[in-house]
Parts: sequence; C-alpha cells; structure tokens
Amino acid sequence: VRDPTATSCRRGAIRPPACGCVAPPVSLPTPQRDVLGRYRLGTVLGRGGAATVYRATDLATGEVVAVKEIPVGLEMARRAGAEVRAASRLEHPGIVRLLDFGEDTFAAYLVSELVDGASLSVRLRERSLNDAEYVTIIADVLDGLAHAHERGVTHRDVKPANILVSGPGTDSERIMLADFGIARRLGEVSSLTGTNMTVGTVAYSAPEQLTADEQIDGRADQYALAATAFQLLTGSPPFQHSNPAIVISQ
Repeated sequence: VRDPTATSCRRGAIRPPACGCVAPPVSLPTPQRDVLGRYRLGTVLGRGGAATVYRATDLATGEVVAVKEIPVGLEMARRAGAEVRAASRLEHPGIVRLLDFGEDTFAAYLVSELVDGASLSVRLRERSLNDAEYVTIIADVLDGLAHAHERGVTHRDVKPANILVSGPGTDSERIMLADFGIARRLGEVSSLTGTNMTVGTVAYSAPEQLTADEQIDGRADQYALAATAFQLLTGSPPFQHSNPAIVISQ
C-alpha cells in the first residue's frame, strides 16, 4: 500500500542522469522495507553525510536500482529537489542516471541506476590502475563535465569517490560521474548556501568554493578534476586539511 504522505516525480522516458552509487563486493544486511510505494530497500551500499544508499528493487519493473535516503530536516534533503532540476538537463553515457525522486514524512529519496563497478577512490587504494589509465579516466570525466557545463549545470563535488568505473576490464567499461547532490544551474543563487557554508569536499574545492562565493561556474569543476588528477599521479591531493581557511592559506 502506498504511503499516503509520499510524493514522487517519476520522469518516465526522460530518465535524466544524476547521483548514483557503486555496488561494493560486500553489502551490509538491513531489514527490507518499501518507500515511495514502489521501491523495496535491501542491503546498505554505503553511508555518508547522514545519507544512506541502499540496493533496492523497483517493484513495478523488477529493475535493481540504488536509492539514496536523506532524512528530512537536513539541508541535503532541501537540496534534493534542486538536484533533480539540475539532473533533468543532462543525458550522457558518462553521467549516472537519475530515475526518480520523491519524499515522505521521514525522508527524501533519490533513485538512480545501480552501477556495477568500483569508485576511483577504491581503485586508488587497490593501486590497480597505471598512469595511462588515469589519464584516460580524466579525459572521460572531462567529456561528461563538458556536457553538463554546456547545459548550464555545475557538479561542485568532483572527486575520486564520485567517479565510478563501470564494467572494469570489459568491452563495455565506462567512466561515470556520480552524485550531483550539490549540482546547480549556472546563475542560480541558492539561499541554502547563503550562510557562508562551504559546499563540496575541501581537498578538491576551488578557492571560490572555499570562500562560499555564489559566482561559481564550470571552472570550479575543472579545478576539482585537476586536483583529482594530481592525486591519481602523485598519491595525494595538492592540499589536505578539513579546515577551508587553512587550505586557502596554502
């Protein structure tokens, strides 16, 4: 029975790209439950920033998907609607597709395709790629970012954890940019970041993000990808500290 408090904005044939989650080799067990009247949550794929990502089954189609659950009352939940609007402008094989979005009295839910592979941060820890492969990955991500920037959308959190390697070692291998959780259309001023709060991951954030500058464009994504490339080739990002002020001073 559908939760009467739930709402959903299924986008049908549009199937825009957006945040997704990579399926790890081992998942955490969790009791099954249904959300938005059609998604049965299964094992936990990951947690971070108060959000939880589940492997789930679409009861209407049988498709296995990823569902990100964001508790209501958090800024992340208030940003979720903006993510959907930004993602609806994108259609690219190198960007993880957003399939559905909805909310109930407990949480907001982002439903995306489930990517079979590992994040670049995992591959870094495994040391399973060489420099030539890293260069190819960066070029592929640049292609996805160019698609987004041409449509007036910035990602604002490019980093190894949000770059997924789908079908590694196969003819269908793809590099996919995930988690447009803080994506925004260029020129859109958000009150959600109007309190000088830094949005993004400090080690990869451009100076204008660290100073909460509202005039952020695609160059911030290019900076973050350059910092990612630096880490891939040297083993660590160019600047490392959780305090934005210290990173700026460096």
